Amino acid sequence: MNEVEAMTNRIAFFWVGDDISTPEYLVKSIRFTCGEGIELIQLTDLTTPEVLGVSSVVRSSLSEHIMVARLQAYSQLRLTDDFTYFCDADSIFINPLQIESSYNVLLSPRVETHKINPHYPEHYPEFEGKTTMEVMPFLFGAMAVRGENNIFNGLLRKCLKLPLRFHRWYGDQVALAKAVGAGNFIYGHLDPSIYLKIITTAPSIIELKQLISENVQMVTFKGPSVNKISNLAHTFEALKALHASDMLNRMK
Repeated sequence: MNEVEAMTNRIAFFWVGDDISTPEYLVKSIRFTCGEGIELIQLTDLTTPEVLGVSSVVRSSLSEHIMVARLQAYSQLRLTDDFTYFCDADSIFINPLQIESSYNVLLSPRVETHKINPHYPEHYPEFEGKTTMEVMPFLFGAMAVRGENNIFNGLLRKCLKLPLRFHRWYGDQVALAKAVGAGNFIYGHLDPSIYLKIITTAPSIIELKQLISENVQMVTFKGPSVNKISNLAHTFEALKALHASDMLNRMK
């Protein structure tokens, strides 16, 4: 299919819990880079505090199991003819979000793989001798969907059919792999180097400027030893400092 421009005017994220410091930085970065015009939706349970700066909050009675809860929350959002971009909350936008595609579903393919530990965080016999690419070829941290086909209803049904351990860990990505393998919907790709740039530490000003020049739109922090709050805070402050410096240079 030929690529055609489709502007994105909605971003949605999932978060549950009393501590909302992680999504606060996400929301601040979206408002800073994308402005007030973009619709920003918080998907959550019945008690999590509202994050300052969101356009709306969609609350649902959710499962205690996080993988099921996220799919339940995603499935409750009514989609539109414009893309809704679903992203992980431990992320920072460094450029305005722009998506170009003629597809109605866009997924982030996994580009790096390794042998998966079948005993972490509990025993997954399905993962014995497998790589992450084999069992979870798509990442769940950045997806874009539009139109009437809310794929998350089907993913939720698939996840609920999995053993209970997948309701606690990995279930969303495994359900997505099964849906793609079954040909449940047609999809295109989001380039993860642009829309889901995974980093482990906050970039320096020079590194951040390079990422921005490469049109990276969102960075996300992953890794077992990552101090996410510190990295989110440092990256957002560096982003503001870089923009202030650029403005001063333009005024000279």
